[in-house]
Amino acid sequence: MQDGKALQAGTSHNFGTNFAEAYDIRFQSKEGKLEYVHETSWGVSTRLIGALIMTHGDERGLRLPPKVAPIQAVILPIAAHKGGVMEACDALFDTLKKAGFRVKLDTRDTVSAGFKFNDWELKGVPVRLEVGPRDLENGVVTVFRRDTLEKFTLPLDGIEQKLAQLMDEIQQTLYDQAKAFRDERTVTVHNMEELGTAVETGFAKAMWCGDRACEDEIKEKFNASSRNMPFDQAAHRFGDTCVCCGKKADRVMYFAKAY
Repeated sequence: MQDGKALQAGTSHNFGTNFAEAYDIRFQSKEGKLEYVHETSWGVSTRLIGALIMTHGDERGLRLPPKVAPIQAVILPIAAHKGGVMEACDALFDTLKKAGFRVKLDTRDTVSAGFKFNDWELKGVPVRLEVGPRDLENGVVTVFRRDTLEKFTLPLDGIEQKLAQLMDEIQQTLYDQAKAFRDERTVTVHNMEELGTAVETGFAKAMWCGDRACEDEIKEKFNASSRNMPFDQAAHRFGDTCVCCGKKADRVMYFAKAY
């Protein structure tokens, strides 16, 4: 996350029969016997929403990736009282809706355009489409990207194709930014001093002997814990000495502070 801490998200847990035995949750088997159920827990819930907010948000509010944004584009009429503006916005809404976009037409007349700009930026809508008299004269729509805060125009003709390309760009940009942030704050460490420094701002990539005592010592000294052990150890291995005890180690582990 942007404060340098790790967040456990989207995980699954095998509880076995632990909770079933504690709460006497049983079922009748094919043999007619009462047996305890085996339970799992899946972390795909509000925690992932928190991860989304903390990963991509900025000082203006949310920045939602288009693939998961409830509203992908919002249409804002500018000078809606001028002839043709609302008709053009309605037509644009219908065009984008038919093209499969999750789109919203903001017809509120009790707040200013500036209020609407801030409101939709706060909510993280990926794209804002402004339609005013001058836009209609030029056959364009003014586009605002929430991810980069860029403002530009696109032709109204064929807007659905251009918008689809833009959504892909925004999706990739947010991913690249988040990945670069994580990679910049992931440090390969060789001793406890380096590990202690690394976990203040992000992940420490270390060799680990596999002994729980070393994990406990790292947690006691730095309030950091093991967060991830890569499946492909060979591709990540960079040494053969445990970061904590100095004994032979053949496992790569990422350590970090967590919530």
